Amino acid sequence: MAAGTQILAPVAGEHRVGRTYLWVRFVAAAPLVALVLLLPLHSDVYGHVSAYAAIFVMVGLSMNVLTGYTGQISLGHQAFVGLGALTAANVVSTGVRPADGFSFAIGMVCAAAASGAAALLLGAVALRIRGLYLALVTLVFGSVFADAVFTLPSLNGQDAGVPAYRPSFMATEYRFYLFALAMALICAYVDVCVRRTKVGRGLVALRDNELVASAFGVNVLGYKLLGFTISGAMAGLAGGVFAFWEQAFSDKDFTAIAGFNLALTFVVVAVVGGLGNRGGVIAASVFFALVSPLSPFLEWFARQTHWATYYGNNKFYISNVIGAVLLLQTVILNPGGLGQVIRPFARWFGGHKFNLHDSDGGGVGTMEGSSVRA
Repeated sequence: MAAGTQILAPVAGEHRVGRTYLWVRFVAAAPLVALVLLLPLHSDVYGHVSAYAAIFVMVGLSMNVLTGYTGQISLGHQAFVGLGALTAANVVSTGVRPADGFSFAIGMVCAAAASGAAALLLGAVALRIRGLYLALVTLVFGSVFADAVFTLPSLNGQDAGVPAYRPSFMATEYRFYLFALAMALICAYVDVCVRRTKVGRGLVALRDNELVASAFGVNVLGYKLLGFTISGAMAGLAGGVFAFWEQAFSDKDFTAIAGFNLALTFVVVAVVGGLGNRGGVIAASVFFALVSPLSPFLEWFARQTHWATYYGNNKFYISNVIGAVLLLQTVILNPGGLGQVIRPFARWFGGHKFNLHDSDGGGVGTMEGSSVRA
């Protein structure tokens, strides 16, 4: 009994310390939660911008599944987002104005289903290729959708755009932001489920070495198709939210230079955030979503430093320049991306002791669980 008491006493003490730290973590997280929930309530502008950030988070998480976990690069991801927006707008525009809840829900489901089916088709075409050739195939895929699908007069409202009416219970920007935030949380939950299950271990095994994964029993073709489909469906869901965010679908958002810039930004988000790191990708998505809304502050700074003319001529390329600089910084100095920077804090919130160095050797894209057998 004495020996048992000596063993149990430290455990009880550690439990009390753990509960104390739990309150500390709760207090530390409270300002962030308040910022996310209450700042968009301040004005419609804040709510509108915050909803756009939530959409970017959804697309970033879809890229995380495809590029971070599966190791497949996509330079045509804007096609999935655009297809989701196109589908949702066309489904809802046939309903009652303003859209009722039923047609709105059907539009969102159809947006995810249409993009998931398109991603499945792309994955079937690209089953045997990787690297540069896969990037070229996805680039062509995005261009074909931009020029041959999004510009069809019967689908884009005779070039005038297709209205995407919101239901009456989302009349305010703040209510719509809460909806967009809920969709982003669903995508984050899907990402968590993918990462912590047999599916996630199989996808990462494919990313590391397809031959080794196949030797361990991973269905290479099936898992590739699954990775493409999940990623495409999440991007389509983001596209549906984007259509209702703008309250219209316009092919101008996804064609030519605008679409290609979006595709590059999505890739940069995945790399700068940290391949396979959910928290880092979310942080990078929010940052790149807020670059454009922060342009008035940049314009003010340019006026103060006598760079106003130069800024006015090049302000549309600001996000590209920032992305290029961050991409170089990530590749050269910080291969783990933002995820590597915030990982100690994420582990601390998860219940571990705060340590700037991972004690478990977790690196970029490491998965819960040590086995890659699927």
